[in-house]
Amino acid sequence: MLPPRATAALLAATLVPLAGALGAATPGRAPEPDRTAPAAGTAVADAFADRVAPVLAAHCASCHDADELAGELDLARFRGERDALREPEVWSDVARMLRRGKMPPEVAETRPDEAEVRAVLDWIEARVEVAAPDASAARAGRTTARRLNRYEFENAVLDLFGVAFDATGTLPADGVSHGFDVIGASLSMPPLLFEKVFDAAERVAAEAVPDDAQLREERRTADRMELEGGARARGADHVRMNSYGVATARFDVARTGDYLVRFSAAAEQAGPDPARVGVAIDGEVVAVVDVTAERQDGPAMHEVAVRLAAGPRRVSATFVNDYYRPEDPDPRNRDRNLVLYDLALSGPTDAPIATPFEARYVEDGDWDDGKRGARRVVERVARLAWRGPVTRNQVSALLQVAPRGAEPREVVRAALVAVLVSPRFLYRVEHDADEGTRALDGHETATRLAAFLWASVPDEALLDAAASGALDDADGVSRQVDRMLRDARSSRLAASFAAQWLQLRRLDAAAPDPARFPDWDDALADSMRRESEAFFEAVLRERRPIAELLDADFTFVDERLARHYGIAGVQGDALRRVAIPPHLAGVRGGLLGQGASLVATSMPTRTSPVVRGKWVLEALLATPPSPPPPGVDSIDEAVRDGRAKSVREQLELHRSKRACQVCHEPMDGLGFALENYGPTGAWRESEDGAPIDARAELPGGVRFEGPGGLRARLLEGDAFRRGLARHLATYALGRGLTDADRDAVDALSAALPADADLHALIHAIARDDLFLRHRRGDDE
Repeated sequence: MLPPRATAALLAATLVPLAGALGAATPGRAPEPDRTAPAAGTAVADAFADRVAPVLAAHCASCHDADELAGELDLARFRGERDALREPEVWSDVARMLRRGKMPPEVAETRPDEAEVRAVLDWIEARVEVAAPDASAARAGRTTARRLNRYEFENAVLDLFGVAFDATGTLPADGVSHGFDVIGASLSMPPLLFEKVFDAAERVAAEAVPDDAQLREERRTADRMELEGGARARGADHVRMNSYGVATARFDVARTGDYLVRFSAAAEQAGPDPARVGVAIDGEVVAVVDVTAERQDGPAMHEVAVRLAAGPRRVSATFVNDYYRPEDPDPRNRDRNLVLYDLALSGPTDAPIATPFEARYVEDGDWDDGKRGARRVVERVARLAWRGPVTRNQVSALLQVAPRGAEPREVVRAALVAVLVSPRFLYRVEHDADEGTRALDGHETATRLAAFLWASVPDEALLDAAASGALDDADGVSRQVDRMLRDARSSRLAASFAAQWLQLRRLDAAAPDPARFPDWDDALADSMRRESEAFFEAVLRERRPIAELLDADFTFVDERLARHYGIAGVQGDALRRVAIPPHLAGVRGGLLGQGASLVATSMPTRTSPVVRGKWVLEALLATPPSPPPPGVDSIDEAVRDGRAKSVREQLELHRSKRACQVCHEPMDGLGFALENYGPTGAWRESEDGAPIDARAELPGGVRFEGPGGLRARLLEGDAFRRGLARHLATYALGRGLTDADRDAVDALSAALPADADLHALIHAIARDDLFLRHRRGDDE
């Protein structure tokens, strides 16, 4: 921890700017107007009672009242215009549904005629939509700044300083809104989080700027090793070895010198000897180490000193003395296995080399030039970390955090902590326009682009483009987008955007019943998640048409997942690209046939057409259904009453309730088409002896069958691309879309050619005023 004086100085330097960054009320701004006040002119003011309320009573209240509460919406409670105008967001939703012809539904007993619909819309347009922009523009000047989420924090310190920090395992989970963890209004900074960020900043700074005596260590966990023989990864936690398993990690050795190979291991001991590990460099064994720790007691650390030449090196750990005597009367003496937790390379021990931070920010003579040298280093760091120019006074404040008389390394290390906990690093602040909207400046545009495409902060090239004015027009933005998509960091679109768009994180909570599905485990779940992410990245990098997200002739599998899908000829734990074999054509090509989403939308013992249909509506079409009314029964197995045997029959009973019918008709049909996929995503032709019925019918009499039929329906027109565009725009903007936003995104999606790829969609969003301009309240 920093000494008390440094902590006080740091907090003083951080919290005061934080208050300013988050914004105080700006003098001279008009107060929020009272939209419930009577309008000028009684004709409009009386329109709600005279023309809107009768329509609601005749056509809406039967479902949307306090008893039915369909979609959690009670329209009968509004007794007059003053009541109604207190909740403008309700009327925005009503207008959207009326304009799209979705409400009242076709199954409703009565539907309003065109004049009645127009009367309701006229009132909303006059009293809600016209008033809303004025009210928004008149609010006090307070901006909800967007905090870096923990994934962005992790990427930023890696990109800036070369420090691989596990923010996901260290910082609390971020809030999620509109399906993503990048929404400004959901990214708060409670005191506990600030404490953890402070601790994280100290750890990052200590690794970036170590004392001269510290060793540089690179560590590989199980998920970053190449496995052979009897070695099997158990997630990222450990590798279990039998039958002479081998785990290999690759390291780039910066210079020739003395190093330490370090590994943590334990064993399931059996036989007269302890488990032994052979350590090899580039295939040549350099040592054999006894592993005496018992697995139940936890691993022990082992070290082997080696001399390494500069260049790429393979470091391997091999379980060399397998022991298997199944007939032994003592169960504890039948099978010896090794458990390897990590492999690391430390050094060089004879003369430590510069860390990535030092190689990037420290020039010859800086460490020997006292505070002047430290100032030069801190100025270089702050410009990049704070995503724009820094003043001399700001750098001076950072240098004052360290104790008096501190050595340059200590000064820089303390300043780096201050940089990382400053609001200029932790927040993306875009100050409000005086009114309406304003163009982003170059550095704000650079920051948005980096967050969108890299889930990180701008690099030097992006900041240089901002400073030169190259980001002041859409063509300049497009040039940077092309460069950024070629960069390896754009793979984070798969790990962040695609994982959340497809709701892959729900896989963490999936728990297929082990009694019914004994082959299911965490390793298979991890393979499924990696398949979907690798598939999305391939479509992105290879500039394949967006339609191939649903209809592709390839996927990515390892041996375990290939066996689960019925794909032959795949061996090993490494994920690899494979062509969809003829017998699985239409079954596994594209997102609909990938296990991650199928498992995440199933129950432990059965599938759920409702949840799967809801996933199609939410994720693929960006048209989420309304939430169920309170008190509506579910169809979970625990409440089956014997009137129906199959899930399909259960849902038919459920849909017979008027309050449930509107939402369940489209959801259930979409989900039924996926019934051939069981709860673990495996293909099936029957269930409990009965053939699978994958027929589907949507409102309006649209019929199709199976995943092929659903895929064809989704690819008709541009509904799927429009849904993807809405999600991608939400992620890029870091806020939910308004009705006007959705119209703009739908228009840019419709303007793309039929064979457009993800690059084209990303360019369209990044070039649009939605992305390049800031308006008041943009972060909320």
